[in-house]
Amino acid sequence: MYKGMPTLTRNVISKIEPVANSNGENCTKNLPTEMLYNIFAYLDLRSLSRCAQVNKRWNSIASDLHFYQEVDLKVYWDKINGNNLRKLKNKLQIVRKLDMSWCHDSTVITNDEYFESLKSILEGAKDTLTHLCLNYTSSVSEVAMQQIFKCPYLEELRLKNVTLDLLNNGWLKSSNELMSLKSLDVSLSTIEESGLIEILKKTPNLEDLLLNNCVYLDYVDPIITTVVNYNPKLKSWTSSGTFYKENSRVYEEFEKLIQLEHLDLTLCQPRLYGSSWLERIAMNCQKLKRLLLGYWNQLTDEDLLPVLTKCKELSHLYLPHTPKISSWDIKYL
Repeated sequence: MYKGMPTLTRNVISKIEPVANSNGENCTKNLPTEMLYNIFAYLDLRSLSRCAQVNKRWNSIASDLHFYQEVDLKVYWDKINGNNLRKLKNKLQIVRKLDMSWCHDSTVITNDEYFESLKSILEGAKDTLTHLCLNYTSSVSEVAMQQIFKCPYLEELRLKNVTLDLLNNGWLKSSNELMSLKSLDVSLSTIEESGLIEILKKTPNLEDLLLNNCVYLDYVDPIITTVVNYNPKLKSWTSSGTFYKENSRVYEEFEKLIQLEHLDLTLCQPRLYGSSWLERIAMNCQKLKRLLLGYWNQLTDEDLLPVLTKCKELSHLYLPHTPKISSWDIKYL
């Protein structure tokens, strides 16, 4: 039973596992239920499953839904399939945080059963789910995405390196708004402009947006314009390695995001640009704390001067491979 368990888990279980004393009586049968609940609260998913097999009492306690409010399945990524997801459904009825990174059924040609089970889990937990992570899960079906947009309390959605199956963006236009969503990560995903724009329109309280290395996003103009119009509370924009070929004039739109604290445009230097957009950001984004402009090889000291003088809260300035910046101290502020 102990094989593969964390040390803490082994120590805890070894002290409470039902064993017979010298009189042949069960030493743990009189342990208060509250004590067992407190101990079980420290156990991981696998350990809870094993405890549920000890006896009926332990099974009843280990099956309590409150032990499954924060579930990390990525450690079992190679064992996840549609069948065991379906078995987990009843235990995830009030899950708040669900991490399924790397989880997909690699044993079948299609993931239909997997996605149907995922949809069923999301449907059952839609009124409690606040954090959902599906990073590196190969793909997310349109049906699963539709169910995600039925989770009114979702605050964080991670879809890094995922093939988003948004075959028809029409359903996005008619879907519910994710009023609670504050953080969205679609880095490395296959999402395109039209799909992302529709999602941004549905997330008015978004604060954190990650678009790193999204090769399918060709035009930054409509995306920044959408963010300005629909996501005025945005505090963090990260698009390292995306939009490299864009003209700089659209970057001036960032000045309208007055709540902006973090701006990462590493490897995003456009073909043509001037210093005016940085000056306007410095004038309007007074809360800016982090600015990352790595590989902007045309950037000069003069370009940066407005930011350095006006952004009083700036504490991190990342400027690797910017040969025209003369001061080493400036590069690593």
